[in-house]
Amino acid sequence: MESEKLAQTENTVLIKGWIPEEKIEEFEKVVKSEADDNYYLKVTEADKNDETVPIKLKNGKVATVFENLTGMYAYPRYNEIDPTPLFTPFYILFFGMMGADVGYGLVLLLATIFVLKVVNLSSQMRKSVKFFFYLSFSVIFWGILYGSYFGAEINGVWRLVNPAKQYNSLLIGSIIFGVVHIFIGLGIKAYLLIRDGKSLDAVYDVLFWYMALMGGMVYLIFKLMNLSPIVTSISMWIMIAGMVGIVLTGGREAKGVGAKLGGGLYSLYGISSYVGDFVSYSRLMALGLSGGFIASAINMIAGMISGNWFGMIFVPVILIGGHLFNMFLSFLGAYVHTSRLMYVEYFGKFYEGGGKPFKDFRTESKYINMDD
Repeated sequence: MESEKLAQTENTVLIKGWIPEEKIEEFEKVVKSEADDNYYLKVTEADKNDETVPIKLKNGKVATVFENLTGMYAYPRYNEIDPTPLFTPFYILFFGMMGADVGYGLVLLLATIFVLKVVNLSSQMRKSVKFFFYLSFSVIFWGILYGSYFGAEINGVWRLVNPAKQYNSLLIGSIIFGVVHIFIGLGIKAYLLIRDGKSLDAVYDVLFWYMALMGGMVYLIFKLMNLSPIVTSISMWIMIAGMVGIVLTGGREAKGVGAKLGGGLYSLYGISSYVGDFVSYSRLMALGLSGGFIASAINMIAGMISGNWFGMIFVPVILIGGHLFNMFLSFLGAYVHTSRLMYVEYFGKFYEGGGKPFKDFRTESKYINMDD
């Protein structure tokens, strides 16, 4: 329970606050057992549009450890949805794509298992360690696809793509991931608008953008590659219809025909920001390549000085120190840039936030003095 007001007189104490719905019955039993019949308890359902309602996130086993990322951006308001389970799969996927190395992933996995098993952690720290525990599997998965084992290749071991030679394929794949990610964000926005009884807004703000963006992409691909003229023509008209719809409805809240048209044209100009958003996902390729190339360079340097006994002394230092440092940089970069993709490109399509976190009405002791 979070206390909002606490007042008292000589004979009466008044407590007003918030409590999760699933805790009401338990709370009533506690009050009755402590106060007998000397109390008055009134529970009312919170107004979904009340911005003062504190937010208590409730997610599954995996998504729970990603709630800190939601809190770093902004807690949802009471009438919003919790974005945590909606971005968790993408966060795991993208982080692994940027870290992409089997060796680095195994080190992260074993380190987090050791800490979870051996170290006595607070609940918050335990969630943070579990966060990287789950991410380690994605790093290993993408490392297998890239064929990277501490920056080295293993002859005869299968891999899906060679990053050093097939970087164009990785770039295209990264942008495809971005398109899917952003379109899902728009789809969530449409769902929220329809849920709130704003079906026409879903058409104006989502469907028209789907038409303009998807039609434009299909048109460009088929036109540049000289593919089916019929599909090229259909996609062109879908794109035009979407753009016209954006111009006609993008400024619908303005007063006057000129202002509405100007607002619509400005909304259509926003298509350039979508292009920037799509290109932004190229960082999925860039960070994966940079970490892999640095790891390979570390191995190369160690190999160059291993020709004599004096150089062999420094080989372990270079390999261990170099890979640990590169692993730190790779994971730090993956953490920062994956968070950026979630906060800017993804959340920007459907999520605002602005809620305040729910805090239990109790003292939390960090240290306890025990006298003999």
